[in-house]
Amino acid sequence: MVIPTPPPPPPPCPVTADPALLLTSDELLQPFSTTGTTPEDTIFQLRVCKDGTVPLKVVVSRYLSSPHQYSFPAEKLYMILGRLRCLCHSVSKYNEGVAKSTPAFLQYWRQRTLDQLSGFGYQVADANEPILILGLQELIDKIEEVFAEEIQNAQQLIKSGLITFDGLSELFHPETPVKGVIGLGGTPGIFMITEYYYEERRSLLGMERSFHWTMEFVVTMGEHFTVATFSEVLSSWTGVRARPLSELSYVPLDPADRDTLQKRGEKYVQFGVGGPHFVAYSPHTFFIHNPPASSSGASLSRSGSSQLPKGGRIMIDPARGALLGHHASQGMDEPTQAMTQLAGRYRRWKNTSQSTGGSSTETLTLWDTVPDELKIFCWPAVVGFSFSAKAWGHVLISGLEPIQFHDRAFDQLVLAEDRKQLIRALVRYGGDNDTDDIIGGKRGGSVFLLHGPPGVGKTLTAEAIAEVLHRPLYYVTMGELGLNPDEMERRLSDVLDLCAGWNALALLDEADVFLEQRSTADIMRNAMVCVMLRLLEYHPGILFLTTNRVRAFDPAFESRVTVALRYEQLTTESRVQVWKNLLQRVSIPIATDLKYAELGKHVLNGRQIKNAVRLAVALAKEQESPVTQFILETTLRITHLGREEMKNDDSWKEQ
Repeated sequence: MVIPTPPPPPPPCPVTADPALLLTSDELLQPFSTTGTTPEDTIFQLRVCKDGTVPLKVVVSRYLSSPHQYSFPAEKLYMILGRLRCLCHSVSKYNEGVAKSTPAFLQYWRQRTLDQLSGFGYQVADANEPILILGLQELIDKIEEVFAEEIQNAQQLIKSGLITFDGLSELFHPETPVKGVIGLGGTPGIFMITEYYYEERRSLLGMERSFHWTMEFVVTMGEHFTVATFSEVLSSWTGVRARPLSELSYVPLDPADRDTLQKRGEKYVQFGVGGPHFVAYSPHTFFIHNPPASSSGASLSRSGSSQLPKGGRIMIDPARGALLGHHASQGMDEPTQAMTQLAGRYRRWKNTSQSTGGSSTETLTLWDTVPDELKIFCWPAVVGFSFSAKAWGHVLISGLEPIQFHDRAFDQLVLAEDRKQLIRALVRYGGDNDTDDIIGGKRGGSVFLLHGPPGVGKTLTAEAIAEVLHRPLYYVTMGELGLNPDEMERRLSDVLDLCAGWNALALLDEADVFLEQRSTADIMRNAMVCVMLRLLEYHPGILFLTTNRVRAFDPAFESRVTVALRYEQLTTESRVQVWKNLLQRVSIPIATDLKYAELGKHVLNGRQIKNAVRLAVALAKEQESPVTQFILETTLRITHLGREEMKNDDSWKEQ
């Protein structure tokens, strides 16, 4: 009897579980393995390992948006190589900081790295323990090994000043200082690379590739420093494969420029917080801001800012500027938008903190100072108020310098010595609280009324006092205050508030309309005078009022003026002194045989003498000669003739 052979057993069912279950116990100790030898056929197999702070598989899946995938082609991992490098760098800085407690770690790297880990859904139980992502560095090394030829070719091309789209990931590195052109007159910003990667998306035209940067920079919000983050996207280009690096919006910083920009950052930290700073700025470094469009929607991005060609003096005050809606940025570039959005978050944080006693839902990295290694990434401009332009704006850090005060200006003022002593004493000590008003908050300041003919030193008195005391002088004319009481009150209040906050002297020129006695016939002027009287009553600072003529003082003003000084026409001796003072300050040689007594015989006021000196210097430069008596007399003769012709010109009557 023949026994039939049993049929073979059925084949095993296909495995659908985690591929890691098919590996040996030794292989399970590694977070990934590879198959293949070329970039095209290499496959990375990732598995979940329980060791470490965050599993490597979770990191890769999060970056590639594939939470349930375990196998990845090498090309996919090459696209996120920059992200993996940046994460590895952050973990390294974190672990280094845990061991040494460096300022950069305590102020920046600790919170930044913890925020990165929270993006993977993990939190560190003990912030004082090192972070471990098992296999992260090994994965980076393996990707670089698989794409070694491509990486080497890209690096060689970069050395020659060219770049391909596929080589962008080799142009940047974690924490690399990157230079980018922003809307600040060609001045570059320096940014820190925190992430870079490629991305592919399917469109109607097929697969489209793009390269993404994430960058950060340090900026002041007025009372604190913080970090602004922004991203840029570059679409893959067609046509010429390699492009010059100069065509990119962002390129790595030249190491030769690092020291200069580090010093710029140190200067930024000096002026960024800590109260107002009164300094000078160079020509072409101040950008004036347009007035806010309205109180409801003033733009923080001043795309209409204009660059001023002249230098001047400025009060750097980011805190006050931020309250008024001014920030050191312009245009619509990504860094500017990041700063604008951050300013809004900071304002909400501050308002919430003040109302709740310190708690806020906004999470911001705030510092009182900046770690040394991050100073190079500081924004290149700060907000300030230019006393020359009489406007808010932002000024380049590189253009700021100490003010060279003319300390002898008051001594050279042609004024009686007893008057000088009185003015100096009142300005220096008139604000002491020895004689406060019974009603709190009233007065405390001093009001000087300087009246007399033009060009006799009224304005110069205020300017000289400001120079000697090293304080700002805010010069205002009546025409700048508006034509109705409401407008005048708003504008003058703004001026006096700034002066009070900055301990600045205010000079209101051409104040005739305020000083003359009121009448029932001019209701509008009466209202403006009332506004002026009320503002003077409560202004705690120093105010100079100048006028060329006053027919009759208003009694209310007389009681509010601390001291009134009448300036007479210059005498011959006074004119001689003015000539000497002005000629001693010219930038070219002057003849040693000048006859000042002859010059003093010309009946001129101080402003006319100043104009004559300016013209004489220009003429001397044209002739490549020192300033001589002949040149001065020639200038005086021509200007005198011009004034006489202007007086006698009645040709307008014939029209």
